[in-house]
Amino acid sequence: MSLTKNFCHCVKKVRHSIKLRQGQKRTKGARESAAIAVCVKSVLQTKGLTLKKVRCLPKKKARLFTQKLRK
Repeated sequence: MSLTKNFCHCVKKVRHSIKLRQGQKRTKGARESAAIAVCVKSVLQTKGLTLKKVRCLPKKKARLFTQKLRK
């Protein structure tokens, strides 16, 4: 599975199961932001990358732009 597919699949799965922190707005955007943060940590940072830009669309239109992790 490519890195783009793996990342988008992770966001889709985590978005439905994540619990938001107390005081955070209960919107779809807030859930998706939290899911993206979790998936960046688990999928990208394990490979030494960080997120620059993402677009998860069906079929071949999904795009993931990354950059190296600064230390």
